[in-house]
Amino acid sequence: MPLLFFSGPQLSMQLTHSDAFSSPLARCFCAFIATTTMAKYLLLFFLALPVYSAVLRKYVLNLTSTYQAPNGFYREMFLINNQHPGPLIEADEGDTISATVFNNLQVPIAIHFHGIRQHGTPWMDGTPGVSQRPIFPGESFTYNFTTEGQYGSYWYHAQMRSYYQDGIKGPVYIRPAPDTLRPYDEVTQANTTATGILRAQEINPTPLYIMDWTKLPTDAIYQKTINYGIDPACILGYLINGKGRVTCPSNETITAAGAGRLASFRATTGVQSKFDSLGCLDISALYGNPGIDHAALEAPGYSAPCQATNTDREIFYVNRSDWIMFNVINMGGQFGTHLSIDGHDIWVLQVDGTFIRPLKVKQMYAGLGSRYIIAVPTQKNSGVFAIRFAGSAQAQVTEQIAWLSYNMPTTAQPEDYPVTNDVYQDIGGNLLNAQMPAFIEAAAAPYDERVKPPQGPAQRTIHFTLNRTGMVDFSVMDNGTLMLPDMELMTPSLWAQDVNRTNIVQAGIKIGDVVDLIIDNRYIMSHPMHLHGHTFWVISESNTSFGYPSVEAAIAGGSSTLNLANPPYRDTYTAPSRGHVVFRYVANNAGAWMFHCNVNVHRMAGMGAVILEDREKIIPRIPESVIDF
Repeated sequence: MPLLFFSGPQLSMQLTHSDAFSSPLARCFCAFIATTTMAKYLLLFFLALPVYSAVLRKYVLNLTSTYQAPNGFYREMFLINNQHPGPLIEADEGDTISATVFNNLQVPIAIHFHGIRQHGTPWMDGTPGVSQRPIFPGESFTYNFTTEGQYGSYWYHAQMRSYYQDGIKGPVYIRPAPDTLRPYDEVTQANTTATGILRAQEINPTPLYIMDWTKLPTDAIYQKTINYGIDPACILGYLINGKGRVTCPSNETITAAGAGRLASFRATTGVQSKFDSLGCLDISALYGNPGIDHAALEAPGYSAPCQATNTDREIFYVNRSDWIMFNVINMGGQFGTHLSIDGHDIWVLQVDGTFIRPLKVKQMYAGLGSRYIIAVPTQKNSGVFAIRFAGSAQAQVTEQIAWLSYNMPTTAQPEDYPVTNDVYQDIGGNLLNAQMPAFIEAAAAPYDERVKPPQGPAQRTIHFTLNRTGMVDFSVMDNGTLMLPDMELMTPSLWAQDVNRTNIVQAGIKIGDVVDLIIDNRYIMSHPMHLHGHTFWVISESNTSFGYPSVEAAIAGGSSTLNLANPPYRDTYTAPSRGHVVFRYVANNAGAWMFHCNVNVHRMAGMGAVILEDREKIIPRIPESVIDF
């Protein structure tokens, strides 16, 4: 039941709780302590304590197409409920979500809820050809699933082709249960007021959604890729919450920021390359094909001359609060992102739906598909400070800026605010002072020490090799085979009678097994790998191959890269260039689960597999309405 609407200079929010504060004595207590600013935060803190009652939350997602210019260049794009990104789907931990999708597009669609484990409902995972048939134009489909056992930041997006880069994406936020261990006291040094602010902002953190934006719709890019062998490695820039503008740094600025990229490319290929005016690196030495017109096709390194735009940037207002909590989601399909805020520290509190030992940094890394809850101290008196987003990939030097403002909100935007002296990174994401603390993903250990991987040997070990096997072919399989290009239109492997298909992994996984995925990356690019249906521990990582047939052998061999004590707990994690990662998880979710690179064009070019997990146990439970859809 709605209990309180509090509106003040710092906060404005709706709280929904049980009847724990409905007694006359409690109402008197609330009225009394609301008389001071500190007491208001205490009130919000204590109101967060009662247990939420699980409810059914219904959402409707209407998918349509339009022709707009979010960064100043018009192109066809997709909308959800007439907005981009799509509306927030929010719940309290334990609630059930029902989301009905109406496909009013001219293309088929399926919606994946990224990071939601779909425990017991694998047919709601939203992966065409794996867990469902596509939603064709004019059709609708309802996704029903529980949030039991999960909290934090997630997102939903089109899993069909690469349509989420065209606009089919939006956030999911699950408020943690009251008894979830939180690290806020470590950040605030147990300051009651500051902790109360963070607990209050946790209810509805400020959205900060990163998305890359391309000049052409993704179907056109894919056609250019498969017809001419061009890796679509470049974007037209980032959008932040759907806003952004194109800027055109000088060639000298781009080259200076990309010096490390040029050196790395030369060391790998022996070619001294160059950047074009969009900051795109000429990578033709990787794929060749002298018979194409690189300039006419605007291949990487041959982009049309950069044209600056003056569209709105996103502005975040402090509103006289001492802290601001951001929900950071990298909704892109191409690059990881380096993020910093001029003159401000960043506390990383949560990664991929798990509270971590808080890390205080000047710069953080947001991997493709990953989510982060961060807190920023905002104790300055005035001013406007740049929030900088720089692509992390070798292929392009690109930057977008949003603003953190201590001023009063205004409808008009200046050409750009003046830059402060406290800048931490350049347009290539390089730290201006190498001694500044940066977020290291391997250090993001869960705050709850009970979240530890099983020790000892695994019951099942699966080895994957990430590689580029052809001009535009990418594989995860040791033998180099590719996901079938028409897999999305096949009978879903969750219930298909014949699962002897390319890249379906039948390793005999049973419920209760400990599973290790050993992933060696042979290619010069890093790959953000996402596993559906599970959260895993990253128990080994380095810039070299793993070198062992199993974790058990690595333990016996004294491997220095293993971490079975306090490893990160993730559902999306980057395999480094020419290196390896090892993921360990417990098979507790019968089904058929995608494992793939989160760079969209790589997944579309074959870089994925389907891992079967005790599928026979779940087939009898699949609703006929899903099978007959």
